Amino acid sequence: MATAQLSGNAGVWGLHGATRFEHRRAPTRLRTLWSVTSGVLGALFAAELVLPEADPDEVRSLLVELGRLDASALPAERTVALEAFQADKGLPVNGVADGRTVSGLMRSVSEVRELRELGL
Repeated sequence: MATAQLSGNAGVWGLHGATRFEHRRAPTRLRTLWSVTSGVLGALFAAELVLPEADPDEVRSLLVELGRLDASALPAERTVALEAFQADKGLPVNGVADGRTVSGLMRSVSEVRELRELGL
């Protein structure tokens, strides 16, 4: 068992009795920790790179409910309507139903439904 010592030349870790094997494992642990941490942070801040695009039928029904797309519209028109929605909401205009776009669509649909229930 290693014992901590505050004074004297105790090696890299400030421990007496630490083996060379323990000295070599620490950088590996740090690399592993860094790899996991960067992966988690990358997933949080770049979710659109990790998450797949939303179901086109769901996006289509949301756009129809918002009145931004005709129910009989062709699939190519969905992209145009989605780009228009993104531009109106200040989102990146790319025609892709990523997480932020779907969240905005859901928020807008919720507002429309509430107004409809109030009779406005």
